[in-house]
Amino acid sequence: MFKSLSRLVVALLAGATLTPRIAHAQLPIPSLSVVGGVSSYDLSGTGTTPFGALRLEVPLIFLIAEGSLGVMRPSEGSGTHTYIIPEVQAQWQLLPFLVKPYIGVGGGLFRAISGPGTHANTITGSASAGVRVGVPLIGAGFRAEARVRGIGSGFGGSAVEYTAGVSW
Repeated sequence: MFKSLSRLVVALLAGATLTPRIAHAQLPIPSLSVVGGVSSYDLSGTGTTPFGALRLEVPLIFLIAEGSLGVMRPSEGSGTHTYIIPEVQAQWQLLPFLVKPYIGVGGGLFRAISGPGTHANTITGSASAGVRVGVPLIGAGFRAEARVRGIGSGFGGSAVEYTAGVSW
């Protein structure tokens, strides 16, 4: 009796300690990225401006869902505006290895938060191509990307963003 009871206790303890690790291994692990670079734009004027974004990637079965909040400050005909760009993208990762190239498509809003004139939301669509590189043992990585953005109805404005960043 004592021997079977001790086996039961050992089995319950093993199950209690191993189950959370097994369940955790099956959950998608989101990563956060900070990226910066340059945006070449064609809005109410053309030019280049610094660009930065905070991005959250959540791996799904075959895709990566990415939420992003970008910011840029271009000089336009009526003055300089600061734009925030909240958007989502679905990205298909081509290889599941240490170096992971990907392509993506998405959409969001393009909103002026400072500068002259009205500050209305404008719809934006985007397509991206990039690469994520994982660094083993430290849980961090690097990424580089080019993202093409159409802005407004009929995509009357556009921007191309070239960024690099770190993720963890």
